[in-house]
Amino acid sequence: MTLERLTRAVQPPPRQEVLSDWDEVESALGFGLPGDYKELVDRYGPGRFDDFLAIFQPHHEVQRLDLLHAVTETAELLEAYEASGETLPAPAHQLLAAGLTDNGDTLYWVRDPPESPDRWRVAVNAARDFDEWFVFDGCLSDFLAAVLSRELVVPVLAGDFPYPDKAPVYRPD
Repeated sequence: MTLERLTRAVQPPPRQEVLSDWDEVESALGFGLPGDYKELVDRYGPGRFDDFLAIFQPHHEVQRLDLLHAVTETAELLEAYEASGETLPAPAHQLLAAGLTDNGDTLYWVRDPPESPDRWRVAVNAARDFDEWFVFDGCLSDFLAAVLSRELVVPVLAGDFPYPDKAPVYRPD
């Protein structure tokens, strides 16, 4: 599980600074994170794919794009939805926010099994319809590679993502 497919689909920017203290981030969360995610953050840094999709980053200067803030905020929301009887693709405590689109769609890891982050799947929830979910049976970098290379169409994401008439790009913040 590496970023090879993703870097072929979308050229990463040159990186100046790499987040090196993953132990601190994982300690604050209380669990480990997928290896491909840590590699993705270290390689691409903060930014957006096709000016549309951002992956949450530890210590992001914009609060809504900060991993720890997003995890806490969405956990409370998911628990409320679960308590009200909404259908989720997994129990609320197994869904962990991973990214966000400009439309408000949210990417989650499905933390199953919780102790094996490199086996977590990806779920996407539509912003305007909490009952609309798409689950991808693979890691985050494989999900991004499949979507950005147009091998996978995710019905809950905007129809023009990635841009249909040009190669996808990553723009750092």
